[in-house]
Amino acid sequence: MGYNIFMMVSLISLLIVLLVMYYLHAARRQVREDALVKENEKLRQILKDQQESLEEERMRIGHDLHDDLAQLLAGTRLALENLRLEPTLSGRNKSLLLRIDHDLNDLLNRVQNIIWNLAPESLREKGLSYVLWKMCDHLKELRSFHIEFLETGTVSRMADNVEVTLFRIVQEIVNNAMRHSLAWNINMKIYWSENFVKIEVKDDGVGKERTTGEKRTGRGLIGMKRRAELIGATVANEPIPKGTLFVVTYYFPELTS
Repeated sequence: MGYNIFMMVSLISLLIVLLVMYYLHAARRQVREDALVKENEKLRQILKDQQESLEEERMRIGHDLHDDLAQLLAGTRLALENLRLEPTLSGRNKSLLLRIDHDLNDLLNRVQNIIWNLAPESLREKGLSYVLWKMCDHLKELRSFHIEFLETGTVSRMADNVEVTLFRIVQEIVNNAMRHSLAWNINMKIYWSENFVKIEVKDDGVGKERTTGEKRTGRGLIGMKRRAELIGATVANEPIPKGTLFVVTYYFPELTS
């Protein structure tokens, strides 16, 4: 009888010890998980602050270029135009000034394109759809390849930070295609629905060159995905028979179930 009681007390004690050990383990695990969640949130906030600071710096540089360099180039072109009208100027010198004016005009166009890429003022005024179309239109004039823009559905405006982030992601995709993939054709399609917007960018370039370029510059798909996560968007890419297809999707928060 006493032996049975002793065994019962021992089993109960062992069960209590096991329960306490399980509780302590679960508590420590929960603490670690909470700490990990806080650390992830902290990292997300740091990345978000970095993106906002970068955007502000881009705007500042763009404004400085517009106020200083672009104005200086425009003023120089005007001075050259007045100089070419001088009646005492020889025909050879007039031709030389005309060539210089042509080069200055080309330089001014490139500077204005850099300014626009850094700080597209129309993004806040006219929205993502217009700015992406305008970007394609600019590239048609400056690059020796074909870029096509297509849009379907009813355009919706989104929060400023969302439109800026989506624009920068698509801008990087297009720039990578131009610089590293040897693409000849780029197609951009925007699909607007009641619940989301989807942006597809397809090129006919070579994936190997793009991958090498992304490793060299450190601005690959992982970086775009991290920026997309900050606003609740997704970025995916998939190979196609010739080239690569990128898909950027953003679900409107107010309609998310």
